[in-house]
Amino acid sequence: MSRPGRTRVPTEALLTAARSAADRLTHLSRDPDVRREAGNVAQAMGKLLEAIRNAGQTPRK
Repeated sequence: MSRPGRTRVPTEALLTAARSAADRLTHLSRDPDVRREAGNVAQAMGKLLEAIRNAGQTPRK
């Protein structure tokens, strides 16, 4: 029997999930350093997602 291939997750879905997890940490963690860094990660992921979405659009004339 052959093994099933690796599950492929679209990049946008993966980044959205990572951003969501980091955002949850900003609210759930008791450690202020963890909250701050998780907020930074969530913000960076949001910027990265926006850049990816913009890169996929055709330029308007």
